[in-house]
Amino acid sequence: MKKTLIAFILALFGFIEFNLCAQDISFTASGPSVIGVGEQFRVVFKINTDDISKFTPPSISGFDILAGPSTSRMSSFNMVNGKTTNTSSTSFTYVLAANKEGTFTISGAKVNTNNKTYASNSITIKVQKNPTQSQRAQTQRGYSQNQNNQASVTVLDDKALFIRASANKSKAVIGEEIIITYKLYTLVNISEYQVNRMPINKGFWIEEIDMSQDPTISTETIEGRQYQVATLRKVIAYPQESGKLTIAPLDIDVVAHIASRSQRRVSTGDPFFDSFFQSMGKTGYEKVKKSIKSNVINVNVSELPKSNIDFSGAVGNFQISATANPLQCKTNEAITLRYTISGSGNLSLIDKINLKIPEDFESFDPTINDQINKTPNGLNGKRTFEYILIPRVQGEFKIPKVSFTYYDLNTKTYKTISTNEFVLKIAKGKDELSGIAQQMSEREKYIKRDIEHIKTKPTNFYSQNSSIYIKPYLLLVFLFIIMLTIGFIVFKNKSNKKNSDISYVRYKKASKIAHNRLKKAKKYLENYQKDEFYNEIAQATWNYLSDRFNIVKMDLSFDNVKEILTKRNIKEDTINDLISLLNNCEYVRFSQGEEIQKMDSLYEQAANSLSDIESQIK
Repeated sequence: MKKTLIAFILALFGFIEFNLCAQDISFTASGPSVIGVGEQFRVVFKINTDDISKFTPPSISGFDILAGPSTSRMSSFNMVNGKTTNTSSTSFTYVLAANKEGTFTISGAKVNTNNKTYASNSITIKVQKNPTQSQRAQTQRGYSQNQNNQASVTVLDDKALFIRASANKSKAVIGEEIIITYKLYTLVNISEYQVNRMPINKGFWIEEIDMSQDPTISTETIEGRQYQVATLRKVIAYPQESGKLTIAPLDIDVVAHIASRSQRRVSTGDPFFDSFFQSMGKTGYEKVKKSIKSNVINVNVSELPKSNIDFSGAVGNFQISATANPLQCKTNEAITLRYTISGSGNLSLIDKINLKIPEDFESFDPTINDQINKTPNGLNGKRTFEYILIPRVQGEFKIPKVSFTYYDLNTKTYKTISTNEFVLKIAKGKDELSGIAQQMSEREKYIKRDIEHIKTKPTNFYSQNSSIYIKPYLLLVFLFIIMLTIGFIVFKNKSNKKNSDISYVRYKKASKIAHNRLKKAKKYLENYQKDEFYNEIAQATWNYLSDRFNIVKMDLSFDNVKEILTKRNIKEDTINDLISLLNNCEYVRFSQGEEIQKMDSLYEQAANSLSDIESQIK
């Protein structure tokens, strides 16, 4: 009876825990309950996870869909009493406009996550003839603040609309991060913009800072005129050579509305859509397309101080740690070594560590795992090199300490940090016979030695004075064995030499690794994971070029790639397609249009470009 009661209590707590876990996922829809005819508003479907495999849109009737669904993801980390919690959410946003009076219902949307389907609530909205009070108030405020500027702009000149690039520093050393910010300044309404050409910055390694889907909007007053300012792009630039280097301009196309006969302005109730995506066709405005470029930025880059220390190019502030697991094992069992470099600086350019592995261990190329954050202050996080070792001989072996040298920007000096050494104790593995198998083997040997089989045919006898070793066919057999042994040794030495040559191994594996990355990008495409898709395509292309043509990552640039491919007799059309692909990898995420079509097109372009290069390599 007592056991039954305990089992019932445990089952009850399990049921309660299951219900609590089931309530972790929340999928809700939000929007206004009352609006006026002609008003624009937003409806947001929000779920508290970022692991979304599919979004099924709601049924929307009675409203005009101006934009959407646009997807945005947020994530935050909190630490309380040493315990870290991760909170994330995904929002799907529609911008709608009411076109007639009545009461309308927007059905719930559905999402798939973790092989489960969740449905949101529906929204009922009443559309009345007159604008709501908040709409009238916001319209009046918007008109009061902007009527002078809007009414005065009848020509779209360089003072009404321009883009400005700025850097957080004008002097740096090789490898030091420089934050470049691109801002759009406007006195007029913008209905759309598109990056026409991304800047090609020779001598820099560029890391894109992740921006939210909607540009950040602010206001600035310049020469007495109040501008709406949108931050379009931020990048981290790492100079790879010294001298006076130039950050090339960003080139974009903008469609703006300028005042014509009337300066009437209608507000959407949202500052972003008021200023940048106000619907077209309003009376008193005409649509004008304009191409604009940002200014050029000059940076003076100095050489790093000369030093005799083994320096790999790391600049910033770093720490290093290492683990080995297990420290004791048997032959032919795997050992995992992990070396983690953490901190802030040019982490993505650290591509190797100086690890010396004993000759009696079989080793493989390291797997590199990144947890790197791209922030307005530069890169921070960690990069881990994971090695798999397989001991072939028993005994005690030492893995020596690994030293890592970096240039500290705060102290303007080189610093060397090291890990501890590891002592590995290797015992004999299972390749020797077990006890019973050993006994059976010895018994079979004894029987063969003790009793000979009865021979049913006469045996050939040889004279004691003759030698069987001078027979011609035996000499040929011995000669063949010797030649085979020499050939095997030569082949093995060449194979070991090639495998020890990291650049050769990367060259041989470049195509396979790029193919695997494209397969991974295809999955991101199917699941509509945009950021992961674009990153995987870019990584597949740049890493393929680095490995296949033995280009150091810090030397990767459009000019260098074009020059090297030309020397390798790659066709000019193929090179142009590749440069177009690399450009598209950078700016396609900024362009307007059907996102899934752009992703499909970019995937096909990447697969075709790499395939064409591979077929032309000699």
